[in-house]
Amino acid sequence: MEIDFTLRPDPTAAFRSLGAGSSTAVLFLHGITGSPVSWVPIARAIAAEGIDVSVPLLPGHGTTWQDMDSTGWADWLGEARTELGRLQADHDRVIVAGLSMGGALALSLAAAEASPDEIIVVNPALYVDSPFAPLLPVLKHFVRTIPSIGGDIAHPDRDEYAYDRTPLAPMASFHRALTTVREDLWKADCPVTAMISGEDNVVGPRTLRALRSDLPHPPHIVALRRSRHVATLDFDADTIAEAVLQAARTEAAVHSPSETGE
Repeated sequence: MEIDFTLRPDPTAAFRSLGAGSSTAVLFLHGITGSPVSWVPIARAIAAEGIDVSVPLLPGHGTTWQDMDSTGWADWLGEARTELGRLQADHDRVIVAGLSMGGALALSLAAAEASPDEIIVVNPALYVDSPFAPLLPVLKHFVRTIPSIGGDIAHPDRDEYAYDRTPLAPMASFHRALTTVREDLWKADCPVTAMISGEDNVVGPRTLRALRSDLPHPPHIVALRRSRHVATLDFDADTIAEAVLQAARTEAAVHSPSETGE
């Protein structure tokens, strides 16, 4: 599949291509402090195959970290639910693909009553992997921001245009919400594909352990051996795009519990 990384996407704008008239749509969800930029090249490639796609801009993202400072998990999940509902109203099947925090949002949607038909998570974040995470509820009152957590990409010529600072109040909201996301994993009854990078400087291995142990059905695991955290813009982007396209073209996806390496 041809993925064009030469076009510079606008981090302040959502991307939608809904004119294909396909019975299946794909909802792409970006990560915390990121923007639709992380998914747009893949989304364009999927749209070129005749599949409807939507990459919403989550509240507080794509502009400045100050805008994000007044938002939190409820805002991001609310936007994801709204967009999922829009797509479900016009399509027989909706697949949700999420990167990092977007993966946590996808898993939260999968545990809800109006769940997507399938989800694909790329280096999903089910924990804030920092020794300071338990202190976030207190630290947010004394420290407004920390250095950026974005930009973990092996490819030297790609950039996700994440914020240069990470506000702690939204991170505290995210950390608190992840407890519920993990507790609700058993409700996620749709097929789950987890695409995991070999080197990830943002999300640690305990997220994958949680997926293996707590989902009601074993996830299909794909190893992304050449990429880091933002794998959607990295060397394995084609592997991710092919997985999304295969899911979009499958009427009733049934995954085996086997692991694969791409």
